[in-house]
Amino acid sequence: MWESTAGRRAGYSLPAELTSFVGRESDLARVSELLVGSRLLTLTGFGGIGKTRLAFRAAADLKDTYVDGVHFVALGAASDPNSVPDMIAATLGLLERSSQPAIQAVIDYLKTRSSLLLLDNCEHLIDASATVAEVLLRQCPDLHILATSREALRIDGEAIYPVASLSLPSPDALDPSTVERFEAIRLFVDRARAVSPDFELTDQNASSVAAVCRKLEGIPLAIELAVARLTTLSPAELDQQLSSQWELLSRGSRTAPHRQSTMAACIEWSFDLCTPAEQELWAKASVFPDGFELDAAKAVCSDPADLRPVTDTLASLIEKSILITVRYESSSRFRMLSPIRHRGLLKLESIGNEEELRRKYLTFYADLVQRARQAWMSERQRDWIHRLRRESSNIREAIEQCASSAPDTDIGIMTVAPLMEFGLIEGQVRQNRRLIERLLAAPSSDPAIRFTGLRAACWLASIQGDMDTADIHLSEAKLLASQLDDEAQALLKQAEGLVALFSFDYARADPLLDEAVRAFRATGKGSELALSSSLLALNRIVLDDIDGALECYRVGHTITEAAGETWQRSWILWEAALAHWMRGDVEEAKALLRVSLPLTRSITDRLGMAVGLELSAWTFAETDPERAAKLLGAAQNEWDRVETSTVVLPGLDIPHQACVSGVAAKLSRETLARATAQGHLLDHDAAIELALNDVTTSAKRTGGESSQTDLTPREVEIAELVRKGLTDRQIADVLVISPRTAETHVAHILAKLKFTSRKQIARWVAELPDRG
Repeated sequence: MWESTAGRRAGYSLPAELTSFVGRESDLARVSELLVGSRLLTLTGFGGIGKTRLAFRAAADLKDTYVDGVHFVALGAASDPNSVPDMIAATLGLLERSSQPAIQAVIDYLKTRSSLLLLDNCEHLIDASATVAEVLLRQCPDLHILATSREALRIDGEAIYPVASLSLPSPDALDPSTVERFEAIRLFVDRARAVSPDFELTDQNASSVAAVCRKLEGIPLAIELAVARLTTLSPAELDQQLSSQWELLSRGSRTAPHRQSTMAACIEWSFDLCTPAEQELWAKASVFPDGFELDAAKAVCSDPADLRPVTDTLASLIEKSILITVRYESSSRFRMLSPIRHRGLLKLESIGNEEELRRKYLTFYADLVQRARQAWMSERQRDWIHRLRRESSNIREAIEQCASSAPDTDIGIMTVAPLMEFGLIEGQVRQNRRLIERLLAAPSSDPAIRFTGLRAACWLASIQGDMDTADIHLSEAKLLASQLDDEAQALLKQAEGLVALFSFDYARADPLLDEAVRAFRATGKGSELALSSSLLALNRIVLDDIDGALECYRVGHTITEAAGETWQRSWILWEAALAHWMRGDVEEAKALLRVSLPLTRSITDRLGMAVGLELSAWTFAETDPERAAKLLGAAQNEWDRVETSTVVLPGLDIPHQACVSGVAAKLSRETLARATAQGHLLDHDAAIELALNDVTTSAKRTGGESSQTDLTPREVEIAELVRKGLTDRQIADVLVISPRTAETHVAHILAKLKFTSRKQIARWVAELPDRG
């Protein structure tokens, strides 16, 4: 019942469209028709013709057809054919808990689901894409695949739809009302208004606009590049400039399709219109496979001989539409479309300093990871998690460079090993493990660095349940640790304890993890002390040593809260909630989950959300079984994504089964089925809100009006202490919680009651009719 996929909420991973979609109405209708009759449809055509945009819009229009989701897989930045299954798994949000191959994990996830997979830019990985597509279609009967590629995948059952240029007016169409009905003209006008908001198609410029679009043969990217010149040229001047250069530039390979030659000519024309400094930065920026941020551009692309600052030249390339800007809350990111990047790579070869540039690239991203690691145990952790997400392709490329160059092995190890925790959050366990084991296969010149790599590899293998490999890495790490310092010895004990914990040898794990805790307390390594305390807390919960577990919780929570850290704090709070629940203190467990789950959500930690929603269901099993059933259904969504369940995690399966049985005994079969289905329909935000919204009191506001949002029992308790005049620190001392937790509770009370001061809380409590 709990594994049913009926009624699940559809996943939707299509990127937001940054510009309006113009035309293609007949193409959209035809794509929809072909997808009904074929489970694989490939949109073919050369770069810049609009395959990806058409696929995006078609997939968005069809999202309600595929009840289990539409998933976009961008293959453009990938260079390794073996990474295709990994990238699909990552898109699906699979955390890679198991050690099975990625393709099998994807099959297991999709085989019972009705989904659409959009594989974008397959051409450079055509054989791997075709193989993966064929395997998935054979094993997953309700899966459909929409692919974009410069050539067909050429497998059985494939429908092929060549994407043509946008429709164009004939040379004798001159008046605006006639011209503007054609797709190429509509695109030109739409993009021209982005450059110049007052642009209009008039009797004076309509013929020039039509002539430009015809010369560009209705190629969307070519039109967009040309329109960027409207900042300095009128449509008539643009037509004239194009006329004077276009015929020469369009003379490409005699065997290449004419439109492909024209596309190259358009890009070459834009290249020639750039200054030498702009051309050089275009070439240097092409080293980034999937975009970059300003600090990366300065570090990698700048040179002492530059006459202009990189920032100024970068702005020029943005204005000329060579670079696309994507805005984030605190930064901007720049990326090139694939055909433009390809032209930059050609220029980079001719510059002659590609090796120096790639060395700068490697140095920057290796340093970026180290900076993230240094700030990990801090309030900046969340910002670093988001930055590492955006830079995943660049970091992977840097590590791949190290894996391909023996002298850089140690740099590679020191880049991938610190990503251990981030890999758990992001679902890169399998990918990071493959990289680090590839690096460990080469000799290392530094025993301390190799030990670091072995420790990370041991962790990753253990998390995947591959205990045999974990033991092999652990054995070599023991030999190296004997040559190293006290911190290495402590890390070794931590790794040994982790292996014992995930081998379910709890009696052996306890003294090992306890020794690690004592060792890190002696060395003063706060981050590892918190992590070891968290592992020991979980082990002691399983051993039913609740007091011991809570002692570990207090150690870990003190460190992580003082630092403002998020990930480890969310887990240690969850462990404390689990400990209190096992002791029978359900309300305290709920109070701790109300702090833990928002932290988990803030960094999109899928495994953390799975265990949090699972425990929330247990806390409601007795008092609100229908809500518990919904939460179990929502938790199952997350378990599916992380490719695991309570069966393989220490101490969770027995209470899970008890909750399932208890809820089933309290509800009718129909109510249980309905509640579970409703839980499956919840996304993680709605599910967490369901877990957090514990409506247990019907207190009244001052003046007799009902409270807009009822308080939890813990919040009512804290409100009473506020009435008595206690400070946050005094409240923390009374309730044996941290001052920051007390402060958070008071803030929640103020928000729920829409108050602005503690005096209002005190007055509200004093006037409650049922105080006693």
